[in-house]
Formats: sequence, structure tokens, C-alpha cells
Amino acid sequence: MVTDEANGACQLHSVQFYNLLPRAIVCSSFGQSHKKLALARDDGTIEIWNMTCAPLLEKTIPGGEGISIEGLAWAGKRLFSVSLAGTLIEWDLGKIPQIKQSILVTGNAAWCIDVSKDERLLAVGTEGGYINVYRLDNDEITYERILDKQEGRIVCCNFDWTGDFLVTGSADAVRVWDVRNGHAVHKMTTGRASNKRETIVWAVLVLKDFTIVSADSRGKLVMYDGQLGTVIEQHLVSTGDLLCLAKYDESDTIFVAGVEPIIRVYECIPKNGDGGVKTFIRAYNRRCHTHDIKTMTTNGRYLFSGGLDGSLIVTASQPITVDIHYPLLPSPASVLATEPRLVLLKYVNYLEVWTLAPPNKPTQGGIKVLQIRSKNDEHILCAAISPNGRWIVYSTEQTVRLFRYDYDRDEPLKSRLLRVQNAPEHLAPCYRVDFTRDSNGLFLYDRGGDGTIQYFSCAADENDEWDHKQSIDAGRWLPETVHLSAVSSCSRYLVCADVASSIVVFERTASKWKRAISLPRYKLPPTAIAIQPDRTRLAVAFTDQKLFVYDFNEFTFVFSTYLKLPAATFSVSGIAFDPRHESAMVLQNGSNIVSLRFGPDVEEELRQQDDTTRTKKKRASLNGSSDGDGTEGEISLTKCKLQLVRDASRLVSIGWLAKNELVAIEANALSMVEHLPPAFRKKAYGKM
Repeated sequence: MVTDEANGACQLHSVQFYNLLPRAIVCSSFGQSHKKLALARDDGTIEIWNMTCAPLLEKTIPGGEGISIEGLAWAGKRLFSVSLAGTLIEWDLGKIPQIKQSILVTGNAAWCIDVSKDERLLAVGTEGGYINVYRLDNDEITYERILDKQEGRIVCCNFDWTGDFLVTGSADAVRVWDVRNGHAVHKMTTGRASNKRETIVWAVLVLKDFTIVSADSRGKLVMYDGQLGTVIEQHLVSTGDLLCLAKYDESDTIFVAGVEPIIRVYECIPKNGDGGVKTFIRAYNRRCHTHDIKTMTTNGRYLFSGGLDGSLIVTASQPITVDIHYPLLPSPASVLATEPRLVLLKYVNYLEVWTLAPPNKPTQGGIKVLQIRSKNDEHILCAAISPNGRWIVYSTEQTVRLFRYDYDRDEPLKSRLLRVQNAPEHLAPCYRVDFTRDSNGLFLYDRGGDGTIQYFSCAADENDEWDHKQSIDAGRWLPETVHLSAVSSCSRYLVCADVASSIVVFERTASKWKRAISLPRYKLPPTAIAIQPDRTRLAVAFTDQKLFVYDFNEFTFVFSTYLKLPAATFSVSGIAFDPRHESAMVLQNGSNIVSLRFGPDVEEELRQQDDTTRTKKKRASLNGSSDGDGTEGEISLTKCKLQLVRDASRLVSIGWLAKNELVAIEANALSMVEHLPPAFRKKAYGKM
């Protein structure tokens, strides 16, 4: 860590008992108009990622027991999904994501969905063999027609580039439909690998020249002429099922993957030098996943893939990059109680409280002292523990629970947990919660959609009663969902930031909380914020790795720069000011823990290094070696020193427990793979 001395250090608590389970990604869709990626997991959760710069999880639509999302599609900024319940849902992605419209489709369970390229038609394929077509006009969903019924379920569908034809895949067949009259134009049979086993076409794709590409359960990639309904060529790609297809928008480069966790890339080239006849050849492979790959989608040169292992993997070529985003829960997934040295870990439908080891006694920590399961196993939206460890609160979509936790430090297993029965009336379900640092205040971010923050206060007496003090109308200054918040160490300031890059500081006066200042709005959303202890300095990081420190009492920028971090494609997801040095902080950058120093001392140190380097280069230039580096006119005041502290795989969060103790919470790598089924294996000749 960074201290006043160059060799200063602190104790690092490496918490590795956060046993998260994998949550498979089943489908995804990318919205080109606003650079948003929507993906659905096997528990019915839908995640909205902002891909404008570094990936940022903006919003989460919680799932639940029995909820299954089978398909997602964007039409402009409108998001649609289909499920096995037989419903077509349009989602309202406002402050609080919720269902905007819900339509029951003909044909029972819905398996696939697609939107035409001009975004005027939407098609849904169902279990009963019906294809429901809807028109998307004037922000509404209008029934258009049902195409002729076919035998068997519609597994996949894809519009051609004109929107007049729809290609579907089912058991043993690929069909081309004329959407204008509702009839099938062509039926291309796939054949079978075994007479008793039908071939399921899991994915279809239509190219600009009306070439149809299908991936099926035989492991074959087949190309058809969409106008003639004939097979052009086919490739045996794998001995396992091929489950998904994707392509670049600018070229006919095709990605295919499935049960075998390898993404294979096929490129279209002229055949025998004839520009009119083309063929597909396998170019190269991408090996990123460990288990089945279920969905892929592209944006520019980037490919987004997900599957059974639950990781969202972003790959690109020229240059080749691979970024892995593990299936972690939305932040904050862990909260520290500094006084009793406890940590609260949030899971999908339950909470755990663990002890942390005392200083210089690493064997006396890591004991689970409490587990709280949500009512009816509902998905937990948010949870927190007070800094003194006395209060625990969590919220689901339907209920909110507040508990008093009497922690016994000597015998932790004998601690008592009591639910607060006489909770205030305004204690309603919320999507975010914060305690003040003195543990006597509580903020609930209301799910009503108007941006209200409910503030509660606890009387410091034996009764321990919570009272509702104020409804803060934060929606006036925060037009979008608040995804970041921080409370000052003096419990006087509250800072909130939303996904629209609005950052507001609220101040507590003698009578109530009121807005003190709104910071200048940046072009990209913030990814992390922190208030420096005992000061009015606020640090904010953005998706393009811009970081600034702003003194909201003096209305001045203390420090501002664009960072050059080890994980350049990941943004800063956590900031913790160093309590031992006023111009130092610790950053969470992907799986890296990085220390940062700034200020006059660092400026002077770097200036001396630059002068030494310039002198050496100037001497080399006089000897005919090279010119200077062009930094003569560089402006100071934006320089800093970065140092990699540790590479912590699956890093969840960082925070200071005491002045010389830093806590790094990591997801247990073993728990994220031991519950997965065996990966696909292919026996090599002559090997065991």
C-alpha cells in the first residue's frame, strides 16, 4: 500500500469464502442504437450492460422461481423477451425496470424471437408450431398475423435483410416463410445422423445475399441458397450440438459454437478466384469458455458470448483481446461492519455474515456466524449491515426486512437475531440501501420510480426505535437509476450517482437533508465513487478510465487524469481512500488491486524523472540517435503514480477495515465450477 514512507505496507485480508454459484447465460441481444447488451440467466434474471466504452452493468431485472427467459430482442431502445410461460413482454427500462406490456402468444411456450432489420416487425416462434408476427408502430405492439402452422416446435427464427421473409429452424427442417402471405416458400430437410434420432436446428442466420446458415444437433454447419431452397455447402464442425450463431455486420464472418466450448470462425472467400461464387472456410478458433456456449452476439469487431459457466466473455481480433466478466452479483454484493469486524455477503436468495481475523491473528477469522434466507426464496435486490454490526436490512421486490443483530464477540454462535416488528410505515421495498457511518441513519432508495430516497433515524436509547424522518426528492436531480452512492465518515453528506452521469451531493442540515451541489455531468456513466474520510473530497471514476477528485466544499478539482491501468479494457469498479495519506487511494481494476498516489510530492518526483529522461535523450540526439519525446510543454497537475498491489482473481470489492487493514473480497473459484456438469470431452486417438 501507499504510505508516507516509500516502503509502507498494511495487512491485507483476502476473503475467499464467498461461495457464489454459477448462473448460466441462456440468451442475449445487442442494441446497436444505444450500445446496450441485454442478457438473460437461467434464473430468469435480465441484465442490461452499457457497452459504449468499458462494460458496465447498469440495470438488473430480478428473476425468480420458475421464470425462464428463452429469447431477447431489441427494437431501437425497446427490449422484448419471450418465455416458456407463453408470454411476449416489452420491458420499461426507466428508473425501475418493469413490465410495460405483456401479450399471450398463440402456441403455448415461446422459444424464440426476432425483430426485422427495419424494426417494424417482430416474430415469435412457439411450442405448438405457430409463428406469431406483430407490428411495432407508435410505441405499441399490434397483432399482424399468424403464419401457417407447422408440425413441431419453432426452435429459432431470423428475418432476412428486407423483412419480407422469415427463416425458422425446427426438428429435421429449415423453412423460409413469406411474411406477407403467411405461407412457407421453401422447406429444406436436414437429414439425420441416426434414423431414430431427429436433428434439431438450434440456430439460423440470414446473410445479406439471402444465404441461410444453420447450426444443428449433428454438429453440422449448413449453408443454403435462400432463393432456391438448396444446400450450397456443409461443414462437420463438432461431434456435439451446435447451439448458436453470430456474424459481423460489416462482413460475412460467421461464428459458431455449442456444447464443445470452442468458438469456430468461418470466413467467406471467392471460390477458385471467381468473384461471383463464394465458399466458407474455417479461419481460426477461440477457446475462452469452459462449458457449453449458448449465445453469441456482435458489435463492431467485438464478440459477446455466454453459456453454462455464466461468464460474459468479450473477445476481439486485430489485436486479439479476451475479457472475462464472471457471474458476480450486482454491486454492492458485500458490506463491511468495521467495529465488530464482520462482513455481510449477499447471495441470490440469502445472506451470510462472517467474522474477519483480528490483527496479526489470521487463524481466528473466517467463521460464519449468521445466515438469513429471504421470504419465499425471493431474489434479494439489496442488503446492508450497519458499521457497528447492530442492524441488518435487506429488500426483495415484495418485502423489506430490518433486523437487530446482538453480536457476541466472545461466543459468536450465540449471537441473537431479532426482526424489528414496529418498523416505520415508509419502510417499503427498495433497490438500494445505505447506513450512515454512525449507524443511526438509514437510506432506502424507493422502487416507486420517482427517485425518492427515504431517510430513517434510530434514537440512541434502549428502545432502538426507527422513525421516518424525510422523503428526499432526489428525482429532481437524478433522472435515472442511482447505481452508486457513498456516505461521508461524518454522516453529514450523501453522494448519489446515476447511470445518466448525474452526480449529486446531499447535505444534512439541522432540520433535513437538502441538495448541496450537482457536479458537472460527464459524457459517460460513472463506475465508482468514494468520499475521503474527514474531508469533503469526492473521487469519481468513469468507463473510459477517467478519474477525478473534487472538493465539493471548495468547488474545485483537486486531481483529474486518464489512467493507464493494467486491465485497460476494464473500468475502475471500486475506490478506497488510503486513511494514512491524504493524496493516496486504492483502486479495483478488474481483478487487480492498484495503489494510486497524486499531489505535489508526486508531481515533483515525476518531474525530476522526466528531466533525467529528457537529458539522456537529448544527449542521444546530439550523438545522432533520436529526437526528444515531445513532452517539453506538458502540463503538470494531472500526473500520478500507479503501482500494482495484487492480482486477485474474481475480485468482488475492496474496503478499509482499519487504518492499516485492507479487505479484498473474492468469489471462490472452486464454488463457481464444482456445481457445473462435466464439460464436453472428445477422446483423442491413443490417449486416455
